[in-house]
Amino acid sequence: MAPVKALLATLLLALGLPGLKSVKSGMNDAQDSQLKSLLQVMLRSWDATVTPNPSILLALRLATYHNLKVEKAMVLKLKEDAVQRIKNNKDFSSGLVALYVLALQASCQNPQQVRALNSKINLVNILKKKYQEELRNIDVNHQPLSNYYQIGLDIIALCLQDVPIKLPADLETSSTDLAHGFSVDTAAVEVLGLTCVVKRKDITAEERKAITQTLRSLVQKILDQYQSNGEIGNIYSTGLAMQALFAAKNYYINSKWNSKKTLAAVLKAIQEGKFNNPMSASQITPSLEGRTYLNAKGLKCSADKDNLPIIPTPATPPVPIPGDITVNYRVIDSLTQAFDTSISVTVPMGSTLLDVMNQAQEIDPGHFSFVTEQTSWGPSIVSINGLAASNSERTYWQLLSGTTPLIQGAGDYKPSNGENLVAKFTNW
Repeated sequence: MAPVKALLATLLLALGLPGLKSVKSGMNDAQDSQLKSLLQVMLRSWDATVTPNPSILLALRLATYHNLKVEKAMVLKLKEDAVQRIKNNKDFSSGLVALYVLALQASCQNPQQVRALNSKINLVNILKKKYQEELRNIDVNHQPLSNYYQIGLDIIALCLQDVPIKLPADLETSSTDLAHGFSVDTAAVEVLGLTCVVKRKDITAEERKAITQTLRSLVQKILDQYQSNGEIGNIYSTGLAMQALFAAKNYYINSKWNSKKTLAAVLKAIQEGKFNNPMSASQITPSLEGRTYLNAKGLKCSADKDNLPIIPTPATPPVPIPGDITVNYRVIDSLTQAFDTSISVTVPMGSTLLDVMNQAQEIDPGHFSFVTEQTSWGPSIVSINGLAASNSERTYWQLLSGTTPLIQGAGDYKPSNGENLVAKFTNW
């Protein structure tokens, strides 16, 4: 691989210089090309007939390279969707509102005055109300209406809008639960939010001390997930972890994190196509340029260069059919033990888990029928065999290979021959 020393040096500068705009100057041509390839993945996901993913717009706005036409169209579509959601009382979770606020702020738009479809709404006021509802549910039911990842996004967005924020009392332990263990992603967005709040002038010395303690604890937990191969948690949580460590540089000793090895792991994963999902691309690209979600405030859009034309996906030459694989697929209700059914499925090599599930459903719809819903990460399994996941009851369908939870969704994960795949109904 091309030398990484120059890039590492610039990354270390990013750790030491808050607000540094880009580490692009430290990249060689090959690495710069990898960054652009991820930006292309996100650009090609744009569909004028579909509401854009605010995480993707946010990532595009934080980048050095821009396609101003697409970004402008995404902003307009995002505004229209926000107005329609409010006017029609559609589902609009606090974390999603927070992402809309961040994406608009990064686009030099005022989220407090969102104009579209002959209407005007204040997304920041809406976020404040939803955040208060989250806090009330934590007080009463000891858990948020959504989840603590969304709480972290709420804190980031509200802080960047200079809104006074009451923090949940249990942030230090909120990123860990009995069902899943520690969540690097949740801790990372919480760290980003807290590094913003701790600098505010409207908090007391006692509050600053408590926030500092929570920050140190969360950062240490993130560092505890640092792997020998450079990943932090797993490759898909590494981007947000890098953002958190950039922002919280004053809360740990630099020697505890080998940023060079982490960067090398990320660049290798990009080459291997592991970030070809637009959502996963959106979470890694800010880190490659030394930026974090906190940089959504203060961007100078007038200085943006229109320097990222969309490049169509290159046509791939036909390749010989590689053959088939056979996998074992099991669906189990681990909560009430209503069913535990297995089937052997044969699919073409290179198929996804979703392809396996479709084949199982075709063979035996009485036991393997399923329903998906589209999310920012792709299709999400919401029901199998008539048993539906429920946010209110904190249940979901967990996907595993053997006993190991998958870190990719059903539409991205590609099983190997002889693999044991499991869909387990459980709590979160």
